Amino acid sequence: MASRRKLKKTIKFVSSELITDIYFRCLISKSVDDQKIDELVEKIMSLEHEYVLRVNRPDGKDNPTLVKVYFRKLFADWQLAMEKLIKEIENIN
Repeated sequence: MASRRKLKKTIKFVSSELITDIYFRCLISKSVDDQKIDELVEKIMSLEHEYVLRVNRPDGKDNPTLVKVYFRKLFADWQLAMEKLIKEIENIN
């Protein structure tokens, strides 16, 4: 990512899109468990909060190489978490 600000915006945008997708699926399919939906939304919000906090506190601020490695790992971890959430959302129906 080019900057921390862009990374935080991307995290928040994807989270909001996933929540929108969940509620859209609820509107289409009436046989969805409300408790499961609430748990997924809470999980998305907690992951968003966790990753935004991680963006704000990089390791090794003085060493640019460590910072690059930190943000690459953070982005890879976030992508993996989002893939798992997307699989859970697809299995709602």
